[in-house]
Amino acid sequence: MKPSVGKSGPLLIIIGTIAALVIFTSTMSKNPALPLLAQSIGADAAQVGLISAISPIPGILISSFAGAYSDKYGRKRVMFISLLIFATAPFTYLFVTEIWQLGIIRFYHGFATGMFMPVAMAAIADHYPAEMRGQALGTYSSFTMVGRFSAPFAGGALIYFANFGLLYIVCGVTAIIALVLAFLVRWDEPFTKAHAIRRQGSMIAALKEVVKDSGILLTSSMEGIQYFAMGTFEAFLPLYCLSLGMNGLEIGAIMGVQVISMLITKPFMGRFSDKRGRKPSIIVGLLAGSVVILLMPFAVDPISLAILSVLFGITVAMVTASTSALVCEIAGCSAHGSAIGVLSSIMDIGHSLGPLITGIVVTLVSFQLGFGLAALLLLVGAFAFFFGMRRIDDRSSA
Repeated sequence: MKPSVGKSGPLLIIIGTIAALVIFTSTMSKNPALPLLAQSIGADAAQVGLISAISPIPGILISSFAGAYSDKYGRKRVMFISLLIFATAPFTYLFVTEIWQLGIIRFYHGFATGMFMPVAMAAIADHYPAEMRGQALGTYSSFTMVGRFSAPFAGGALIYFANFGLLYIVCGVTAIIALVLAFLVRWDEPFTKAHAIRRQGSMIAALKEVVKDSGILLTSSMEGIQYFAMGTFEAFLPLYCLSLGMNGLEIGAIMGVQVISMLITKPFMGRFSDKRGRKPSIIVGLLAGSVVILLMPFAVDPISLAILSVLFGITVAMVTASTSALVCEIAGCSAHGSAIGVLSSIMDIGHSLGPLITGIVVTLVSFQLGFGLAALLLLVGAFAFFFGMRRIDDRSSA
């Protein structure tokens, strides 16, 4: 059964609006606030990396199971649990005085994104055929980019003109609004093809079936490598800017323009991958991203860093607009949640390892070597994906 575009449009808008709000709260709580807050209570660069690495860990643990659960039992229950965490976590930052407390809060907060993102994306994928799915997921991602783009600007301004307390109150109130809006969504529409062929077997067996697929694992690994670089960018570009004497407002602007570039380009990248194929976008995005992130710690003024930030956002859009659509197509429509859940878990592994490993390298050596490591992984990933997918395609056609 082909999804009804007329019914899918409003669902995309409402889910996208909810996503924009919760990603705003999630992003503002960490970018640029988290490294600056951690440093203000005495954390060094390695500890900042460790704290930044904690929040993706729940996603590693739960995203795959959340996606598989939603394939079998529906999207609604998972969505509301995640939104409750989004609505409560920001207020706990108000009581932080020690580094270990911040780590516990980041771990709790991480469950929200770990559950929300794969299931929301699966709900969108349910409603669109393959020839429209890349653009639909890209458009949904642009909604999330609205939250990501506005968060660094708003966060930097709140830190500069007010304090961390007001920032986290704004995060909490915004998440409560998203929770209220979620009651407007019919999360499990009966007309969707995914609903009609809901899995009847074991949820764990279905998840194992997805995990065994080498195409899904390879594509998801590229998402993980991309988010290793993203984690490095988010955690250490603010500290690098701070080392150059920039203030919170300037740092927020530099981080924010990266998200603007993703917001603008991601639907176009998704449409391009619908028409021209997913794999070329992934390869070119990884290659270009490796060059851009390598240059970042050699720039010494806000304008140069802002330009590199914009270019990095475009390369991330090229990769991530294609990866989610590709794993959905490989898995089939009865396993959208499981496939995107696996993608999200591997993404979170990369997102967690990025700041953790880079933090150690920056502490022991330099910013240049830390960013260079992320660049090397992007470069290696591009070649691994090219040759790996060619081998999988050859095996399938044999």
